[in-house]
Amino acid sequence: MRVRGTFLLPAMALATLSVSCPRPASEPSATSPAPAPASAVTAPLAAAAPAVAAPAPSAARAEDAAPPGEEAATAPGALAAAPGGDPLALPALPPELVDDGSDKLPEIDPPPATSPTAAEEEVHELASIARETWVFAEPRWTSRRIGYLRAGAVVARRPEPSGRTSCADGWYHIEPNGYVCIGASATLNIHDLAVEASSRRPVRRFASPTLPVVRGEAAPATTQAGEVTLAATQPGETALAATQPGANALAATQPGANALAATQAGDATALLGGLPYTYVMSRSPTPPLYARLPDGDEQRGAEPDLAGHLLRAATAARAPDFVAPPPPDATPSVLLYGRPAPGLAGDRRSPDALVLGRARTRSGFALLSTFDHDGRRFGLTTDLAVLPLDRTRVIRPSAFAGLALPEGVTLPVAFARRRHAARLVPGERGGATRAPLRFREAIPLSGASRRLGGIDYLEARDGSLVRSDEVVRVDPLPRTPAWAVRGRKWIDVSIDKQSLVAYEGTRPVYVTLVSTGADGLGDPKTTRSTIQGLFRIHTKHVTVTMDGDEEDEDPFDFRDVPFVQYFTEGFAFHAAYWHDDFGTPRSHGCVNLSPLDAAWLFEWTTPEVPAEWHGALSLRKGTLVSIRP
Repeated sequence: MRVRGTFLLPAMALATLSVSCPRPASEPSATSPAPAPASAVTAPLAAAAPAVAAPAPSAARAEDAAPPGEEAATAPGALAAAPGGDPLALPALPPELVDDGSDKLPEIDPPPATSPTAAEEEVHELASIARETWVFAEPRWTSRRIGYLRAGAVVARRPEPSGRTSCADGWYHIEPNGYVCIGASATLNIHDLAVEASSRRPVRRFASPTLPVVRGEAAPATTQAGEVTLAATQPGETALAATQPGANALAATQPGANALAATQAGDATALLGGLPYTYVMSRSPTPPLYARLPDGDEQRGAEPDLAGHLLRAATAARAPDFVAPPPPDATPSVLLYGRPAPGLAGDRRSPDALVLGRARTRSGFALLSTFDHDGRRFGLTTDLAVLPLDRTRVIRPSAFAGLALPEGVTLPVAFARRRHAARLVPGERGGATRAPLRFREAIPLSGASRRLGGIDYLEARDGSLVRSDEVVRVDPLPRTPAWAVRGRKWIDVSIDKQSLVAYEGTRPVYVTLVSTGADGLGDPKTTRSTIQGLFRIHTKHVTVTMDGDEEDEDPFDFRDVPFVQYFTEGFAFHAAYWHDDFGTPRSHGCVNLSPLDAAWLFEWTTPEVPAEWHGALSLRKGTLVSIRP
């Protein structure tokens, strides 16, 4: 199956494209906000992120065109390599990937004069009312785009516009840099209904690891009769103890569980598990998307099977694997008194509309809030549609996360790849006891190995032994690449090992397991394989929607895929909230990470995405990415 999306690139309309990895479905569009024509907006990358190693020597076809805002990555001058070539063997960083200063922004406006009373001056702000409010390097439509805001984002701005070229209401300089046109996608009225409805912002940063070495999946541990607690083994994961006999701590780790206490503690990880929002997946038959809160008669009219469905939903809620929705929020004020949810800029909604449509097969949604109405729980999606949650299942985020490597701890590191793996712990009198390993638990190794009873063992740094056939071992690189200079961040991905290592110079700082393309080392142009070579991250989205066509054998519509980082053509790092098979190839070509890993990587890499922005673009300052067999 091939995943497809339709985009309009500046000065060039591309037909439906076939690509190896899910692309943004309809956001962020590369077209300009009205009134500027699409042809007036220059591409944000201008062929500045060419692939060093292409999977085939032929030129890129139209069907392999880049995601929104990126020119084809096989620009003239790109270095080609045979499939399976080792980017680590390159003698130097190719000139196409060297920072040439093109990311430097022009100094259009001088910094505002400061005075002793500056701190007391009024703060001026603007807000986004669209899925994408583009930020430009200069106050004109033909300038380079450097990022975008999402509806609900409120940012500081200069008091006066910096110009009105093709923007009647003015271009405003925003923090930390760039210019936004006030008009169809942005407003000076920070109390606009669309801003109010979208005011809950995605969570990006999660608590630092509480344990510096051992990581893996949280394993339930019985502490008292009927009482279960979760070990805090993940980065930022907080041990949540069930206080009532028989209470289930797994439920307590779901988005919204113990919401008040966790929010007061600032522990976003306990609520979201690395995801920026609460997520749900549609069930069959798929749910309707309401424009407003429907009354009982309207629900029965839009959902003819409602009575039987609610009985089935009540039965499903008693199943052991049921994940309860988060505790209800107050009903959003924009939905009170029968009012319809406001549409985002460009979203044409009839004021009398009740149903906006139905969710597609195998679709996922991010929720801004959940609330009770007429005896049912509903959620407000990021597109400001009202969704009945009993026709969905709440996502239980993967508990897996990699290992942060502090000073003194380095590679090799092993991950337990079997669910019933164990380690041998030497005893005081020469014997050994077996201690269970959590599935995908990380074990820092000493590098030594032993053979006992005909079985090969690897020695952990704590002196225990693990069977080599029960772990996947991530070793130091066979050679130091030319670009591994002090202070430079870069990422190494091994398809064979299904591993990712983040480096600062020659020092590894984070190691984890990933899911690359399902077809392994195949041709990424014709199979679900991950491209190999040396690249730079050029575009980052806090979230972006990806989908496939309904006629495909594997259709899907995943809204707000988290922490997406494109590095060439349609290939990206991103979190996967729809599976938990990290360590096994299964993607359409992208590099899938667990939510906690993806959140960590997103904040570590460049280009940086300012706090209130939803995306950022770079010419040649993005973090280097090496993908090899």
